[in-house]
Amino acid sequence: MNNMLNITEKPEINESISEYEFHSYEPTTGTDLNRPGEIRLSKDLFTHPSESYLVFDGKLVKNADDAAYVNADIITLTNNAIMHLFSNIKYQLSGQEIESLFHPGQATTMLGLLKFPDDFQTSTGLNQLWYKYSDTDASIAGNNQNDRFKIRHGYIIQKPDPKGTFSFRVPLKHVFGFCDDYVKVVYGLNINSLL
Repeated sequence: MNNMLNITEKPEINESISEYEFHSYEPTTGTDLNRPGEIRLSKDLFTHPSESYLVFDGKLVKNADDAAYVNADIITLTNNAIMHLFSNIKYQLSGQEIESLFHPGQATTMLGLLKFPDDFQTSTGLNQLWYKYSDTDASIAGNNQNDRFKIRHGYIIQKPDPKGTFSFRVPLKHVFGFCDDYVKVVYGLNINSLL
């Protein structure tokens, strides 16, 4: 108790980690959304799950001929769309399951509605297609326009070149609860993320 009140004690400064390096890993299996995929990291890495993220690159097309959408097409992805593409996401360390999330689209949407502030969608939220509906009408035509639908539409269809292409970055701490709670570095374990 006495040590806790010693406010004149010199603070300890730890600068053992001075920078981050981000590395890309492609799924070892399931390179398209029709087959489950797995991302594996070797055990000789320092990893920081609470600062790690998944990047999703893709393109919306009208049909199998890769026909691109035009600005007038009334189409976009729903709020938090990327997570709705999966039925189950798991995080494992050396074969031991740390966390498994069924129906990640619904789960992360409910969590995000409670967790994210209203201005999240105007800052980094759109980088993971987090832009909530403003009312029940999901149309950009007519008198009852939905501004947030239009913003997601512009982000996917009007803004990129070529049209319909996207790249979203979803932090693991927005998917897995342990990444929010465990802020330390992991070393010496094989990491598997099953998508």
